[in-house]
Amino acid sequence: MEKLEKRLRARDFAPVRAALLLLGLLIALSVQLLRQSEGAMLWIYSHISRPYHAFMSRLCSHFSFSAAEVFYAVLIIGLLAYLAFVIVRLIRRSGRLLQLFRCVITLGMAAALFWAGLCVLWTPYYSAPSFSGQSGVDDGPVEVSELAAVTRYFAALANEYAEAVPRTEDGSWDYDRRDILERAPEVFDAAAETFPCLEGEDLVPKGIYFSTIMSYLDFTGFFFPFTGEANVNMASPVFLLPSTAEHEIAHQRGVAAEQECNFVAIFACLESEYADYRYAGAALGYIYLGNALSGADREAWEEVYYSLSETVRRDFSENNAYWDQFEDSAVQSASNSVYDSFLKSNGQELGRQSYGKCVDLLTHYYLDAALEAAG
Repeated sequence: MEKLEKRLRARDFAPVRAALLLLGLLIALSVQLLRQSEGAMLWIYSHISRPYHAFMSRLCSHFSFSAAEVFYAVLIIGLLAYLAFVIVRLIRRSGRLLQLFRCVITLGMAAALFWAGLCVLWTPYYSAPSFSGQSGVDDGPVEVSELAAVTRYFAALANEYAEAVPRTEDGSWDYDRRDILERAPEVFDAAAETFPCLEGEDLVPKGIYFSTIMSYLDFTGFFFPFTGEANVNMASPVFLLPSTAEHEIAHQRGVAAEQECNFVAIFACLESEYADYRYAGAALGYIYLGNALSGADREAWEEVYYSLSETVRRDFSENNAYWDQFEDSAVQSASNSVYDSFLKSNGQELGRQSYGKCVDLLTHYYLDAALEAAG
């Protein structure tokens, strides 16, 4: 009897799970402390994060489905099954306090290990050389007049490219989403040729099967550090799918900052020979530039906005209508809050607003072309 009691006591404290919880917390804390040392973070980036992603992305490329989506599905189903198991034990067995303790330890262990993985596999990217630093593209402040000129230039490009996109009788895009993804690596090669820091293996982004869930979370795509995959929302309006695919490939090629990924995506799309990609790049560029100009010079923004063709404005309207149905949902608010905190924890001080900073890169890079086009 005494031996049985001792065995039960040892098991009740779940020492292995408690040790793994502490290990996960220790790893996550260590990475956060090492952020003060650029050399240490670069070592982790060069010797752990990037090699791991190169291996995993190549491995997962052999699957037609998203391994990241399977990971989350198994995680969620496993979590629900475990909670159901715990509830049944709480109802049927005594020692409820110990059962709750074990449950907390188990969930804490899973959360700590997940967070530790993110810290090791993604946080070092923010200490690696930035795209703007490696490419030499200026990302400094811009004048309002320069912003207006480049916004006007992108509006004209959107008008031009929108008419080259094949459409059905009702004006919808006549494209297969899978075909768009298959061409994404080829399109990205143009960006890599201009900016060698973007070179990497050609891997097709993965379409998420349960994409509507992503829409509720307010995501058009995501790079998953555990599998090295670029994943995209297949339920959102198709006209921005090409630029979304390029954005996620930019993450896969080592670009961490969201605003830099947006610039890379827009550049890659505009350099493409495909009408759908060129239009997606021009449209996405106009969205960020137009939003910035609207806050800086409303009158100039109105002039540019009303120069957009009916085709472009209809596409924008349909895009807005799609996302409006998910606006202000509790799920979206929670998702935005968590992701905002994640960006800030990795040095992206503007949080989700950091997406708007790509206008500086766009304005500097395309200013000469905009001025030349304006005569």
